[in-house]
Amino acid sequence: MEIQNILGYLLNTSARFIKRKMDKNLEIYNLTTSQWAVIKLLFNKQKLTQAEIANELKGDRATAGTIILNLYEKKYIDKIVDKTDRRSYVITLTEKAKNAVKEIDIIAENVTKEALVGLSDDNTQVLYDALRKIISNLSHGYDPE
Repeated sequence: MEIQNILGYLLNTSARFIKRKMDKNLEIYNLTTSQWAVIKLLFNKQKLTQAEIANELKGDRATAGTIILNLYEKKYIDKIVDKTDRRSYVITLTEKAKNAVKEIDIIAENVTKEALVGLSDDNTQVLYDALRKIISNLSHGYDPE
């Protein structure tokens, strides 16, 4: 089988193209797609610890820590010492981040629409369902640490 017909290649290549397009569009906000993922997660969840962010995004704590530090330096998030565990921080969004979310949501929708051109609504739903199933199948027992 040729590499271009292997599922992992197809998923990785399509994800890379989407990421490049998003990264290009996020340059005006001085953000990356990884940073945007954390902002969007916090927008929906309101406040999380570094460990919770890593867990929600299926990543490791060290990477989440680097992203959080970058977002803090860019004034997109605030870090508050956790009242229940003084060794960790609760992460929340600043007004700057909250104001950017609506605009970036539109950018993300447009990139998604561009990626899905030519697919019917039914095909799109099947794609989303299949990707969720793949993630579920392979994430059982996943421990990034």
